[in-house]
Amino acid sequence: MRIHQITPFLHVPDLERALHLLTEVLPFEVKYRETEYAYLELEGHGFRILEEPARVTTPDGKARMTVYVDMADIDGLYARLKPLLDTLPAGDVDPPRDKPWKQREFMVRLPDGDWIAFGQAAGVMPPTSAG
Repeated sequence: MRIHQITPFLHVPDLERALHLLTEVLPFEVKYRETEYAYLELEGHGFRILEEPARVTTPDGKARMTVYVDMADIDGLYARLKPLLDTLPAGDVDPPRDKPWKQREFMVRLPDGDWIAFGQAAGVMPPTSAG
């Protein structure tokens, strides 16, 4: 047995709104699209979205982290995305910060009210190219 990948699957009430956030603000790329479904990738890693118009968003009012993207150089990604992140509603972006669990993370609220987090081990500097 060989696992190809483990793919997050986000269920949203409005696919267009989710795709706008994930592809116009965040750096995901649509690889396949149907009317109520999309498969996206970020640097070769998959992400699936299914539209469920009747889905109740966070019924208990508590946001959850549903997707965590482990990567290098979240500060660089945040700086690159900041002009677009600034267009989101107040409170929808939690800027990079070191967490007690030794991760540096920033988070963006998804259209269903939950969060997507981008993180790396705290104190780890991104690779630099040798001059």
